[in-house]
Amino acid sequence: MLRPTHKDCSQAMALKIFDIEVLEDDLVYVGSDIRAKNKKAAIEILNLMSGGIITEDSEILKCEEKTLH
Repeated sequence: MLRPTHKDCSQAMALKIFDIEVLEDDLVYVGSDIRAKNKKAAIEILNLMSGGIITEDSEILKCEEKTLH
C-alpha cells in the first residue's frame, strides 16, 4: 500500500481561491475571492449567491484559480 507523500497532502490541503465571471441573459455576474475546493464548487457558491440565477448552462467568461499554500 502506498502512503501519500507530504507533497500530496499539502496539495490536498491547499486553499484554492477563484475569480469567476459568468454571463446570464444580458448581465455579467462576478464572484471574487471565492474559497472552494474546485471549479464546480466555486460555481455552486456563485449560484447560491446569485439566488439561483447562475446555472451549469450559464456562459463562463472567466475562471481564474489561485492556490495558496
